[in-house]
Amino acid sequence: MNARVAETQTTTFQADSALLRELGERLVGQAHIALAELVKNAYDADASRCHIEIRPDEIVVADNGHGMSETEFLRHWMTIGTRHKERNRGRSRRLKRNVTGSKGVGRLAAQFLARRLEIVTVARTRRSRQLFATVDWDKAINAGKLTKAKARYRVEPRSSVFAGGARFGTRVVMKGLKQEWGEVEIRDLGRELWMIQSPIGRYGALSNDTEDRENFEVELRSTLPQVQDAFDAQMQAALKNYMAMITGEVRRSGKRTEAHVRVSFGGEEQYSERFSVSPLVNRAKWEIRVFKLAGKQAMGIAVQEARDYFAKFGGVKVYDAGFRLPYYGVDQDWLGIEYDHSHRMSRSALLPERLQVRRALYDLPTQGRLFGVVDIDTGSEARNATDGQRRTGEFLKIQVTRDRLVANKAYLELARVVRWSLDYYATRQRLREQTRAQVERPTEAPKDALGRIASLVQEARKAHPGDDTLVALQEEVERLVEIIDKDRVADEATRAMLGPLASAGMVALALEHDTKKEMRRAREILGLLGEAVKGVEAPKIRRLTKGLQDWMDRTDRSRRLFSPLLNVDDREEVDVLSAGAVLEQVVENVEPLIPGMTVAIETSRSVYLPPATFAEWNSLLQNVLVNAANATLDCEDGMALCEVGRTGRNSWIRIHDNGGGVDLTEAKDLFDPFARRVGISEERLALGLGGTGLGLTIVRMIAEQRNARVTFVKPTPPWSTTFQLSWRSFK
Repeated sequence: MNARVAETQTTTFQADSALLRELGERLVGQAHIALAELVKNAYDADASRCHIEIRPDEIVVADNGHGMSETEFLRHWMTIGTRHKERNRGRSRRLKRNVTGSKGVGRLAAQFLARRLEIVTVARTRRSRQLFATVDWDKAINAGKLTKAKARYRVEPRSSVFAGGARFGTRVVMKGLKQEWGEVEIRDLGRELWMIQSPIGRYGALSNDTEDRENFEVELRSTLPQVQDAFDAQMQAALKNYMAMITGEVRRSGKRTEAHVRVSFGGEEQYSERFSVSPLVNRAKWEIRVFKLAGKQAMGIAVQEARDYFAKFGGVKVYDAGFRLPYYGVDQDWLGIEYDHSHRMSRSALLPERLQVRRALYDLPTQGRLFGVVDIDTGSEARNATDGQRRTGEFLKIQVTRDRLVANKAYLELARVVRWSLDYYATRQRLREQTRAQVERPTEAPKDALGRIASLVQEARKAHPGDDTLVALQEEVERLVEIIDKDRVADEATRAMLGPLASAGMVALALEHDTKKEMRRAREILGLLGEAVKGVEAPKIRRLTKGLQDWMDRTDRSRRLFSPLLNVDDREEVDVLSAGAVLEQVVENVEPLIPGMTVAIETSRSVYLPPATFAEWNSLLQNVLVNAANATLDCEDGMALCEVGRTGRNSWIRIHDNGGGVDLTEAKDLFDPFARRVGISEERLALGLGGTGLGLTIVRMIAEQRNARVTFVKPTPPWSTTFQLSWRSFK
């Protein structure tokens, strides 16, 4: 008898209406996150304004975004977990913003906050009609099946206005609040939202352009005590952490045009200069803030969050009669800042000699540490143009695309004066750091001062025999004298090593001087050889010539290692240097010696090394990097990471590698002379790179001479070794 085969059937998933509450609690979880979700919906709807009103038993969120049509309300808002944002590839409809949400939990956030909901929305594409909807969340949750949970709505003639007086947008009203709102909750709300708000409105610049992708401002109003102030303080926290303010103005009076630039540091130290400007610009004003994106930030903001914020909103922007020209900002180097950083420029090409400061452009802030606004009016510039300017067209004017200024001489003059102010800031900052780092040398040896203390203790013991405290004090003084004697012996040993090293350095300089002349002569000979075989079939000679040329290029790259010794300033001038700038330069110089290792750099130009010569720091870091390269010889993919940072009052440089690792229990011994931890390849030995066991000894000697400390610390994955140079910050 054949067994009967059961018939295959299908069924559908069912959802209980209580899922509305479960999703709201699990996906949203906290009241401030729930309210932030509604504000983020406004951002995703391309709004430029979002207003929040918090009343004792009601919250209103209104925006001037694109609103919803009836079809969009039914297909999107009434569908839990809709994927329409994903279908738009994570971009908003008109301004192509990166959307902040994708799970469709906005209405669940409303359910989490209140028992009843009202929505009024007007689509941008149909401004004469509005959709009004209500939801009783308690009834919806108790409906049984999710498909039976209902919202009531109607479409009617528009009678509402929205944030900023707009005729389109969305207003969400939540009634019957489930949570209490106070100062703490509002600060938490601000921490959720400040990253999506453009600093433009809070910064004081005019901004009427609702088509600006960056232009999004959140305003909170409340009758509850201290709530509004708490929110405003949190939303402005990132902008309050600036270290300097640069302001400037260009004004033409008759035939004379003058710029006035002011730089203030924390409202305390102030500097100002006036200089003449080519009479192509009638009037311009600017304000630029320089931020310190290291160390503790205001209002509990994480350093990385602040960096991400200014990477998005930073740079120096241009406004034409209150409308932002989108071409200018953090992604456009219209002031040549990043260019000068990449080319290691150290001297301003704009400032007069009396204002120049050595290595000042090392303190030029990157675009990601700036936020500024340049305010012009091309209409006014056209009206005030001279007859000559009208004939030549040399005045500030907008391109047909209305996204940037015409790149004429007037524009170049505007860029010059704004950049002049940034270079002026860099020179003042450099002077401040040099002043703060002045080191006062002791006027007498420590042992001499200690000898006087020992004599006073002996006299006190004679006057007060049997005093145990004085006995103990004398013992401590004697122990300290022993420590100083040991320190003196170590110093003498160090000086004994420095003599031969100095002699070797002088020999190296002499050899480098002769090598430079010989290399120049060799290139001349190569040039003559190339001329001699021109038009002649001599492929073998050409191959040999090309090989010799390549060898000379490699040799020149290797000779960069000696460049800090060849430059008198680098070799002899003690200065306060940016740790990030020094590290970047050293990594570039040492590159020919570590061809098999990938080096990443995470630096901060607001961290400064103790006063020393560039040659000293170059020698120290070069030794460490070559050691790291030697340690990764057996790795298929040798890597190193160089970091600059600050922890409290301590600043540091850390160099990580994925080599063989260091036993931290024996790491201290590696700084002793002739201690080695890794074998050196024959190729590197032939170049004289490593192998003597003196590299880390020299590293320690330089560090201690400059009041710094070197050590190996516990690495974090994926690194196996972490070297640390640390010092006490002097500011």
